[in-house]
Amino acid sequence: MNLVPFSKQYLRLNEALPFGLRDAGGRLLLAAGSRVDRSDMLQELQAAELYAEENESSDWRRRLGGAMDAMLLRNAPLGRIADARPDMPTREESSSVRQFTLRFGEQWDELCSALDALLRDPTAERSWHQRMEALCERVRALSERRLDDSLYHLIYTAGHSTELYSSHHGLLCLLVAREAARLLEFDATLIASIERAALTMNLSIRRLQDMLAAHAPTITAAMRAELDKHPEKSAQMLANIGVTDLAWLEIVKLHHDDSRKALPLAALSAPQQAARLLRRVDIFTAKLSRRATRVPATPVQAAREACMGADGVPDEIGGALLKAVGLYPPGSFVALANGETGIVIGRGRRANLPVVAALVAGSGAPLGTPALRDTLDKRFAVKSAVSVTAVKVIPPHDRLMMMR
Repeated sequence: MNLVPFSKQYLRLNEALPFGLRDAGGRLLLAAGSRVDRSDMLQELQAAELYAEENESSDWRRRLGGAMDAMLLRNAPLGRIADARPDMPTREESSSVRQFTLRFGEQWDELCSALDALLRDPTAERSWHQRMEALCERVRALSERRLDDSLYHLIYTAGHSTELYSSHHGLLCLLVAREAARLLEFDATLIASIERAALTMNLSIRRLQDMLAAHAPTITAAMRAELDKHPEKSAQMLANIGVTDLAWLEIVKLHHDDSRKALPLAALSAPQQAARLLRRVDIFTAKLSRRATRVPATPVQAAREACMGADGVPDEIGGALLKAVGLYPPGSFVALANGETGIVIGRGRRANLPVVAALVAGSGAPLGTPALRDTLDKRFAVKSAVSVTAVKVIPPHDRLMMMR
């Protein structure tokens, strides 16, 4: 049974539950169709950590993401978006969404802007916490429906743009860390904490991080001190605005700490394990990202920094990270054995067997139509990773997403 967190804001009096509610151990608390008909019962449930079975709740979460998207398109107040329900859009709103739907990449851009607004003005007000939970729910709904497409968009964008760097980096870290955490069999509660930590780990340096990514200033002693202190400061800021999830706070505080690197993963507490994972994901995804001062590394180069142990072999976390995204993750470029250059559009059967769309012929001429290549076939085997600076073709993203 795979459990996912259920946000308490969606629990209401006298509303039938669309799926069963469970505790962290998977024990059924309320069956699908049940109603919470007493205020004291509602308060008791809202004080507990609640979960739902992933498959049972997937359609509801998908429709919830659609309802939020519809309200965003209508510029609804953020308070109403935080209270969105899957059945909230009216017939008129649904018609409007059918006429104008954000393209997939634009949905991620919208989420990035929403996260930037949240990080810009952290506050103890109830609406901030509701908006953060609503954003996390939208990220889960969008990425779980189309994970390869989500990785494709975020990794490709990371290699080509520095806009809203801090927020974009947080979203990418969330996706990669969550998939690796699942492979490491972290429990659902810890995965929810690492998701929130990924989005907020750089809360105290959001503005500085964006500026350093987009420009090439001389780093002053004051900037260096701010960067060095940001894990602890970010955790303190979260505590000050009312975050009570101790694992979330500890993961943020320790996400740059490597003082326990000699200890095996099993010797660490659950938050320390999550912090170690997030640290490695942070390094890996940062290497894939463009900065004013450097071009992105290839995924193979990034993996050497983030996935290998002292003996040059992937350790437990490195192995999970490689399985989560592949040695050649979606959104990165590769050279094929037949001389073609292509872009990875999906993870494959193994880390070194991605799904690739060829963009450039061996002669160097762009292909008129991208061609899907089976990298298990020796003719189209991946020969090497390719730097983003070496590819001058702009991929037809929407078409490529339909090819996989």
